[in-house]
Order: sequence, then C-alpha cells, then structure tokens
Amino acid sequence: MKHTKNILKSLLIMVMALSLLAVSCKKDEGGSKPTDPTPTTISEQNIVETLQGFNTVATGAGSVDFKTGVTKIEASIALQVVKGNDTLTLNTFKTKMKEELGKKVANIPGVTVAVADTTPTSGAEKPETANNKPVVFELTITAKTGYVLDAGIKGYQTDKTVKLTLKFTPSGTDKWE
Repeated sequence: MKHTKNILKSLLIMVMALSLLAVSCKKDEGGSKPTDPTPTTISEQNIVETLQGFNTVATGAGSVDFKTGVTKIEASIALQVVKGNDTLTLNTFKTKMKEELGKKVANIPGVTVAVADTTPTSGAEKPETANNKPVVFELTITAKTGYVLDAGIKGYQTDKTVKLTLKFTPSGTDKWE
C-alpha cells in the first residue's frame, strides 16, 4: 500500500507538471505577441503624399516640383523640369535626378524602392539636345515585411509590387541642351 501511495503521488506531480507546461506553451502562442499580425496596407494616397514630400528637387540642370506635380498615381506621371538659372543639360539632369531620387526613396518606411533609368536610347522618343522628349525613370515599390501594397493602385503588378513611370519634360518651350 505504501508503494501504491508513492506511485500515485508521483503520477499526480507528473500530471500537474505537464499541465503547467501545456498552459505555459499556450500562453506563448496566443499571449501578448501575436504570431500572425495583420499587415499594414499602403494605399495610393500614402504613395502620393510620399512623392509630394520630395517637394522641389534641384539637380543643377533644372528643378522639379513634386509637391504640385504629383496629384494622383497613374501608370505614367508627367513632371515638368523648370530651367530657372540652370542650363537644362540632358546628361547632368539624368545623372543628378537618379541620384536625388535614390536619396529620397532610401528611407521611406514600409517599402523598398528601386530607381531605374528607362529613358529611350534610340528611336523617336529619345531625348536629345534641342528637343524636349522626356527623361524616364521607373520606380519599383516593394512592401517590407509587415506591410502590403493595395492591389487597387495603378501600376500594381502580379509580383505584388507597384511600378511607377516618372516622365520629366522641359517646361514650356524649353528644350534639353
């Protein structure tokens, strides 16, 4: 009888230990740290506000006002390059604008943005000295972990990225130099 009593005590202690272990495991899974949080959705308005936040970008070969130039997201966003006191040098503009865009998009929360120069290098749409054909950059926006891009944004791709085309054209009657 004494051995049976010890065996029952041991079993009772083991059952209690397993119960405590089960309770602590459940607490870790569903406690204060959710294992599958709801991602934050990045909307078209978020992207518009971010681009407008670039304000005026000066390149040393013209400046572009993103604040008034970007009012909504379209497959292609047309922006005007204002000459001011600068010379609208085509190659300087392309180089400096790519550099400036890279700086501006480097620390945008929630997304990674790749900047690519997609300006035509041949054909009727190629910008050259003495014409006003647009310089073209493509921004590829990818959501970081914990974020998703709204599928209704124009330029939304099947790989869950958004591609925006920015076309920079000299304003008025100005031409590239």
